[in-house]
Amino acid sequence: MTAYTPAKLELELPPEPTSVTAARAATTELARRVGAPEEEVALAVSEAVGNAVMHAFRGREGGTITVRARGERGRLIVTVTDDGIGMTPNLDSTGLGLGISLITKMALDVRFDASSEGTSVSMGFPTRGTEGKAA
Repeated sequence: MTAYTPAKLELELPPEPTSVTAARAATTELARRVGAPEEEVALAVSEAVGNAVMHAFRGREGGTITVRARGERGRLIVTVTDDGIGMTPNLDSTGLGLGISLITKMALDVRFDASSEGTSVSMGFPTRGTEGKAA
């Protein structure tokens, strides 16, 4: 399900690799509309959704990844949430382990919340004319 308004987006995605592409495309378009840095948004969202796809649903079938984004007071706020197993070490991962550090480098502010009921990553990006300023 996808819902668009001028400065708002909500996606519910399955934990599949194609969800990374869908989330990246939709949030990049919203970033373009609100004047947020498109490349930074695209990379951070790709990493957050990719982490959910790769790690959140280990040992179980199915689940949902939700991507919400909105323009708010000089910022684009993007939240990626999954209903998976939370942030637990994955010693069998073939990834480089750079996802979290890339996300924190791309966004002005980042918040991670995790429990046994899932993980949420909230990222803030400046919109045109607010780079580096608190909203």
